[in-house]
Parts: sequence; structure tokens; C-alpha cells
Amino acid sequence: MNISKQQQCARLEVENSIKALASNTSSKNETGLVSYKIRVPQLRQRLKETYSFSNLEPKTRLLIWDYIWKTSSCFEAMSLCLYAYQKKEPLKKTEVTKIITWASRITCWEHSDDLSKIYAQVIEDNPDFMLTQLQKWNSSKSLWKRRQSVVSLLEYAAKRNTVLPFKTMIAQVDNLILDKEYYVQKGLGWTLREIYNVYPEKTLKYIKENLFKISPIAYSAATEKIDKKTKANLNNERRAYRLKKTGVYKY
Repeated sequence: MNISKQQQCARLEVENSIKALASNTSSKNETGLVSYKIRVPQLRQRLKETYSFSNLEPKTRLLIWDYIWKTSSCFEAMSLCLYAYQKKEPLKKTEVTKIITWASRITCWEHSDDLSKIYAQVIEDNPDFMLTQLQKWNSSKSLWKRRQSVVSLLEYAAKRNTVLPFKTMIAQVDNLILDKEYYVQKGLGWTLREIYNVYPEKTLKYIKENLFKISPIAYSAATEKIDKKTKANLNNERRAYRLKKTGVYKY
């Protein structure tokens, strides 16, 4: 069987396996993908069971998952592609190179966050290679690539054994601090919180220096781990600034 036919058959197999799990009829989500609303643990469990291509050589499996990611209109099928490469062991450079291209098809925060899990692990395993890509995405026209450029720096700091220098990460954040997109700002707040978890003093200083630039969307997550007294003082400063500037109370 040639690879093109093999890819098509594999996509059909995966999509049919998802339909078999579904207790609900399918519906299109806000991004136009078909979803069966299958719970994540159930979907991850399905991946542990074998598909016809599960024992093929890694290069062939990669081509199949890449094809499914780029051509399927099923939300859960795309999610399985991401789960397949959320591994503890380092990915091969050929795998990383291919998976980097997946960022171009992100249309929702769920897939964005699952892809960030992969990229953040690559940052830890091969920082120079992945950081260059995140720095390019930092000024991308795609809101999802801009979100990746900050969230993928750490994803969750608790998972990391090594992290990038503070200056490297905060530069990515600073470039997007005035970004107008909601999901970019959500990612920015998330990332500030995680940077705070590893560089608390430096991050707090940055937040104080940019207290009136940080959007309300990002601020809540960014200050989540700050002690109550300090956060209350920051809140009061932001409230006074907003009232003076607009007459409207808003953190």
C-alpha cells in the first residue's frame, strides 16, 4: 500500500474509532470542527489501544499522524495526534520539525494548549532549536502562533527540570503585552504566572513596572500566585489608576 493510501485509511480508522466511542451525535464547534464531545481521559485511553499503524516504524507513523492533523475535520482526531507526541522521552529532530508545522492549523485553545505541552518539552530538551521558532512566532500574524510563543516557554513550570533565563522569557512576554487578541492575553497571563513560579522576585518587579499596561484579561492569571497582601496593594493601585483615567473600576 502506498503511503498516500495508507494515510487515508489510517485517518478513516481513527475517525471511525472516535465515532464508536461517542455517546452523543456530532456537532460543529465554533471553529467549524466536528466534535463528539468525548472526555479527554476516554480519548487518551483509546490512544493506548492499538491502531493498524501503531507498530509501524516511527517515520511512517509520523507521516500518518501529520496527515490526520492536517486533513481531518474531527476535533478528537486532531487531539489524538497531539496526545501521540506528548512523551517524556525527547522527540527526534525529524518529529519536532514536522510538529512545528502543526501550529499553522490551530483554531482553538484546546489544541493550542495541547501543542504547547509538546513544544515546552522540546524547549527543555533542545532549547536553542525551539526557542528560535518561538521568537519568530512572537511577531506572527497568527494569534495562535503568538500565543504559542509565550505559553510554550514553560507550559507548567512544575513540569520543568530546567528553564530558560528570565530575560529570555520576559522579552517574549513584553513584546505582546499590548496585544489586542483575547487568547494571546490569556496566554500571556498564564506565562507570567508560570515565570513567577521560578523567578518570583524578578517577575514581581516586572509586574509592578508594567502594572498599568497588563490587560485585565492577563492580570488575573499573572497575579494568581502572588501573596494576598502584595496582590491587594497592586489591585488598589490599578483601581486608582483606572478610576483616575476613565472613571470606571476595573482590575
